[in-house]
Amino acid sequence: MEQYISNVKGPCVILAGAGTGKTYSIIEKLKYLISRKVYPIERIVCLTFSNEAVNTLRQRILPHLHEQYEPIIRTFHSFCAEMLRKHSEKIGLKQNFKIMTPDDGKILLHKYFKINPYLCNKYIGEISMSKDIGKTLEESSNNVKTSSEEIENISFKLEELKFKINTAHLKKISKDELNILKNEKEKIEEELNKSKFIQAWKSYEKIKSTRNGLDYADLHHKALELLNKNPEIANEFDYIIVDEFQDTNKLQCLILEKIAPHKNITVVGDLNQSIYRFRGAYDENFGYFKEVMGVTSQEIHALDKSYRSTNKILTLAHELIKNNYLVQEECFKVKNAYNKNGENIKVYSLKNGKEEVRKIIEIIKEEIKRGTPMKEICIIFRTHQQSATLKKQLEYEEIPCTSINKESLLKTPIIKTVRAYLTIIEKLINKSKGGDGAWWDLIHYSLKEKSDELIVAQTIRKFKGEDCISLNLMDETKIEGLSAQGEIQLQAIRNHINSLLNEKSSPIQEIIKNIYSLLGVQEEVESKKALNLSILEKFYEFTKDFVETDSQDLSSLIHHLITIDALDISIEFPILIKEGIRIMTNHATKGLEYQVVIMSSLVQKKFPIERLSKQEALDNLEENMKKQIMEERRLCYVGFTRAKDRLYLTYAKDYGQRAYEPSQFLKEINYQNNEIIDFIKDESELYRQPKEIIQESKNEDFSNQKISFSPSALQMFDECQKRYEMKYVYSMPDPTPQSWEAIMIGNFVHRVLEKGVKNVCKTLKEFEDCAKVVQMEEYKDINLNDVIPLIKIFFERNKTKYNENSKTEQYLQTTIEGIKFNGYADRIDINDDGELSIIDYKTGKGEIKPKYRNWQLGIYALASANYGKPKSLILEMLQKEYPLEFILDNQGIAKEIHSPRTQFNLNQIREEIVETAKKILNARKTSFRSCSPEKNCQFCQELTHKFK
Repeated sequence: MEQYISNVKGPCVILAGAGTGKTYSIIEKLKYLISRKVYPIERIVCLTFSNEAVNTLRQRILPHLHEQYEPIIRTFHSFCAEMLRKHSEKIGLKQNFKIMTPDDGKILLHKYFKINPYLCNKYIGEISMSKDIGKTLEESSNNVKTSSEEIENISFKLEELKFKINTAHLKKISKDELNILKNEKEKIEEELNKSKFIQAWKSYEKIKSTRNGLDYADLHHKALELLNKNPEIANEFDYIIVDEFQDTNKLQCLILEKIAPHKNITVVGDLNQSIYRFRGAYDENFGYFKEVMGVTSQEIHALDKSYRSTNKILTLAHELIKNNYLVQEECFKVKNAYNKNGENIKVYSLKNGKEEVRKIIEIIKEEIKRGTPMKEICIIFRTHQQSATLKKQLEYEEIPCTSINKESLLKTPIIKTVRAYLTIIEKLINKSKGGDGAWWDLIHYSLKEKSDELIVAQTIRKFKGEDCISLNLMDETKIEGLSAQGEIQLQAIRNHINSLLNEKSSPIQEIIKNIYSLLGVQEEVESKKALNLSILEKFYEFTKDFVETDSQDLSSLIHHLITIDALDISIEFPILIKEGIRIMTNHATKGLEYQVVIMSSLVQKKFPIERLSKQEALDNLEENMKKQIMEERRLCYVGFTRAKDRLYLTYAKDYGQRAYEPSQFLKEINYQNNEIIDFIKDESELYRQPKEIIQESKNEDFSNQKISFSPSALQMFDECQKRYEMKYVYSMPDPTPQSWEAIMIGNFVHRVLEKGVKNVCKTLKEFEDCAKVVQMEEYKDINLNDVIPLIKIFFERNKTKYNENSKTEQYLQTTIEGIKFNGYADRIDINDDGELSIIDYKTGKGEIKPKYRNWQLGIYALASANYGKPKSLILEMLQKEYPLEFILDNQGIAKEIHSPRTQFNLNQIREEIVETAKKILNARKTSFRSCSPEKNCQFCQELTHKFK
């Protein structure tokens, strides 16, 4: 018997290399403890990190139990929660506390404190990380100003600096002076960001307390508090086993110390597989554990016999991971238990990303010919986005595949349909505005003919401004021209809605059940039926939880779902694993194994990813980058050691027309000169682009509509043809923007500047008064403190430029080669010589791609001839150091005054916009194409659901 099994007194450390039987060793230890009756079964604790791991351990140990008791096999979170519920009164905790997930926290911040979605995600991540490493709110708050008055003062200082910087070009201050201002601005921004974060943290803790909630980190903190105040609780546990010890965080280490004062504890882990630094995994956990438990070298056991990978794969993995050790000899080697050497690892160098996909397909076909089951072939990518081209090619080659990734419940077609019905019912009950997106979802997934879809979409657009668009669309007389089939399909939707309205006073869950019944899932193909039933069941449970804990009001549920969308929260649901090739990320492969593994995109910046947060870069760039590379190396090691028989590594010299260097991990395994590696340089260009199915329009008037092209329409088509089609042909409502607040501020500032210039306001006070009037009349929710700084910058830059001859909000139009182009200029100034300055206001912080900037300004220049001769083309970038101001000469060359190398040729712009417009007209006659897979266009991927 192995010594680590029989070692049941004192600490025991099992270092389990990849594939060496980590789970087996835990089960054997449990069996030994139980069969020898070393400790009572119910006083043995086994802790791990996922519910899946808990279920696996329970299933494997239950057959060996012959008593009514079983060991306590739990995740760290559930173990702490149970202990707290049992002893809650000892630390003044209510027994019925609610466990709050990170997503719950994001929703609270957004819902109750109006914090924008990006910051909600950022703050909750930072709060969790701080707590996991043992940092309290009180410690983090030291010397941080958090009162509303203090934050207002810091904000005022920051706005003063921004004003000085963004108007510095008018005062001709030196570069050194400007740099001093910028450095000061960075410091104040950092101070303000920290103050806002601490303020959000305090607000989060306060509302969590009022709701009797504990987040995951609180479970650890409270459990530690309980154990510190009541050390006798540890007497309830005689023996502790910890799975995946390398993934523990600092608080979990401290909890282990408290529940095992007797030091009867076994920890099992692989330091080479600690890949969760972003979740707070504690870098020094192993050293800390050895110190507090008094671990001797005799109590450390290395499992160095792999029952998975061949010797060559294990050797390669060792050559890689030893680079994570200061003393490389400390990294023990793992060998195949049956001394199986196996085949050489193959490394392929390809010309570009598409050729890499071609090579992966070739490898897959060769493996299938060898008799390898498709489910035993796994292609690993560092991120999901990198796999899009491969998935498209596999579909084209008719090779079945399944992508093992997290899908969002609310984005599935069937739940979109359920939500659409719920939204329309709510709008009809309250006779309220909105709901056009819900109607669009219903017709998009229900009407079969494009011509019918177009007619209904145009009707939706026609009634969009009405008090209740749904009342109009329920009226059978309001939509004309549908095909016979379209009439039947639309009437079926109306009948469903009327049926649901008859039950409007029923509880939400009854309404949802009725929708399920109307959708007729029972009639679907068996495989699809099973998947949809599991999705519907998950959504039902989700809404049931909302009703029980939040509100029974339908409008509240709709708002809750919109909040989840805004925060980009993904609600996972059970997916059916289909037959076929497995495609997954390195993180997702942990704990899995396959006969054949193909790891792709092994180039610098893709793997390893070289990206740090701004704070990490500021804290200690070199040290944090080193830690990240070590974690990426562990991730690569995990990928290597998923392979049982054969391992293929691929990389390309070029991805998306950008050159890349081979990954440093390839260099660390000496990929071009290693006796266990076959390095193959494939310079051929044999990739075949998958043919897209072209669906010609059946609507006679589809391509003959009178169209005028704006800069934004041209840009949208250039970026994504399908998005253009949905917006400009089918009138699909835009998705809810990530920052509605920013859009409102932009609209407000535009309105104030338009009014101020029109009234020829001569002083800043007049503009500020104008802002107050606009706020009272049109934008009551706007905070003037957010917009006055932008107005102040505008006035300083423009006070000598506009006059009573200036024109605002001008619609510009021109015709070139029979094609109409248009644009809206925020302002046109005309000098005494009839020369024009055409100005567009930009209130956002984002950059504009030069190509689209030039198209916009070019259309302004080409379409403004009726007013005079265009001379200056200006993008008034109010959040930037200076506006972008182009001077147009007689040859049509426009040069930016602050950076003369930034320029464009008006004649070239004319050619580009005409060419793009002709492509749009042609697409209207034939078909709009989806984006190429390598673009990873989320919009096109979501549309695939319907057109499949």
